[in-house]
Amino acid sequence: MVEQPQGRYPSQPRPLFPCFFPMVSSQTRRTSFVPTNTDLEPQFPEEDFRGEGGSSFSWKMNGSDVGASKMVLLPRGFAQPVFSNGPKMAFVLQGTGTAGIVVPNGNGVLNERVVRISQADVIAVPSGVVTWWFNDNSDTHLAIVFLGQQLLVNFYLAGPRGVFKGFSAEVVCTSLQLGEAVAALHDSQTTHGGIVKLGPELNMPQPNIINRDGLVFNSFTAVLGEGDSSGDAFFLNSTNLPLLNEVGWGASIIQLGSGCIYPPTYACATKFQIILVFSGSGNVEVVGPNGDSIINAAVEKGHLFIVPDTSVLSATAGHIGLSWLSIFNSPTPRFLTLAGRGSVLKSLSQAVVQAAFNVTPPMERKIRFPGQSH
Repeated sequence: MVEQPQGRYPSQPRPLFPCFFPMVSSQTRRTSFVPTNTDLEPQFPEEDFRGEGGSSFSWKMNGSDVGASKMVLLPRGFAQPVFSNGPKMAFVLQGTGTAGIVVPNGNGVLNERVVRISQADVIAVPSGVVTWWFNDNSDTHLAIVFLGQQLLVNFYLAGPRGVFKGFSAEVVCTSLQLGEAVAALHDSQTTHGGIVKLGPELNMPQPNIINRDGLVFNSFTAVLGEGDSSGDAFFLNSTNLPLLNEVGWGASIIQLGSGCIYPPTYACATKFQIILVFSGSGNVEVVGPNGDSIINAAVEKGHLFIVPDTSVLSATAGHIGLSWLSIFNSPTPRFLTLAGRGSVLKSLSQAVVQAAFNVTPPMERKIRFPGQSH
């Protein structure tokens, strides 16, 4: 998202963000996915590795079973082929580049699909799917965020941690039908972080626009329903990103305009939300079932935090707006909006709201229809 020009922050928030989140009935409650000792405060990632080709970072989500990492590739930086023991979501935070994703074709035969990637692209990566990433630019960085399990294990095909290095020479020679070349697999000097810088003499595969179909989805190309200057929302599912079926997750993109509010909203039928702020700044509030404030913090681009299933989320955008990516552990999350247009409060009858809040009829109208003259 291109941030809006800086302007004066409104003295009062603008009207509630248009309610693209319909009222639904919740399903049977599940045990909370996030333990009570989880660090829920918004965080920036910490650097784990730096090399000639780029750097890797991770968010330290102490006490949680979910986590995230970020990879920054410098010009000609190459992230080696890798697969994981669990699913993950990839989000292009900055820049453009090329990615290779090895998935079965219609006949079940593995096929490398090389795609062009750019800012706000979302890619679902199921367990066991091999990927590689390359920054083919000469002067800009490529930053990609991966969201998945905290204890996700990566298996590299090459380098000092490459799986082939652990097998005996006999096994490698037989399975790959190699002779003396097997030594290259055992003696590779690739850097520990799995990121290297490639020389100009190596021509990497060229992307094909057709390969993006069903594999990559750009969040900025879609606007849901009645989006206006106050904000937009878009939801990813197995229809617009089929690999989400294998991952078993869902995702949404929320974009708020300057000073706008995302009304208090509860995500139904999901155990958690991982929220990555990828543009702008603002303030987020998360409240628990007993009215306890869990998070009340300023956020900006690069912040990440977890919203447990036992809490309700709201956010207010700063003067340049606020945009974030939400990942859910359900492919079809549903949302219960508590206030504003299309909300549960507006749907309740007048007498019920009066009795529940112990207010007069004029105040009841203000509660159910905020922002309107009464």
